[in-house]
Amino acid sequence: MAEEFSGNKLLTLKEAAALSPYSAEYLNLLARKKKIKARKIGRDWLITKTDLFDYLKKQHSESRNRVLQLSKYIGLLL
Repeated sequence: MAEEFSGNKLLTLKEAAALSPYSAEYLNLLARKKKIKARKIGRDWLITKTDLFDYLKKQHSESRNRVLQLSKYIGLLL
């Protein structure tokens, strides 16, 4: 996909799925729920690599925080 948005190359969700641990279908769901910054052009959802990686970093950070909170909680129980 050669289209660009604000100077960034736009990826189809299939292309984005190849760069992430998520399927194109799940990325489509996230786009429809406005959980990721994707743009709908015609029938296709498109996302920049920057927006995809920002979402992945955010998810990684939130996941790590949940693990730390859980490990502190479990430590209190032991």
